[in-house]
Amino acid sequence: MNKSIARLIALGIVAAVPAGVFAQTGQTKTETKSSTNPVTGSQTTTQETKSDTNMNGKRMTTKKKHTRKHSRHKTTDKTEIKTEAKPNSR
Repeated sequence: MNKSIARLIALGIVAAVPAGVFAQTGQTKTETKSSTNPVTGSQTTTQETKSDTNMNGKRMTTKKKHTRKHSRHKTTDKTEIKTEAKPNSR
């Protein structure tokens, strides 16, 4: 009797995981911008990524901004990452 109950619970968990009962949901948006300074000839590329994730009743928002500036003499990289957690508003 106990083995059959354990098997049923295990089958329920196996069936629920791919269905998304325990899984997280999320979406990601990426935007890339490029510009060139006509006077100095330097090039700037900025990539912004925003990710929203719902997991365990909490909403996580992550923003990442990567900037690369390339000129004749040097190249600089700058990355900013901001993460914010909020409870779901249900």
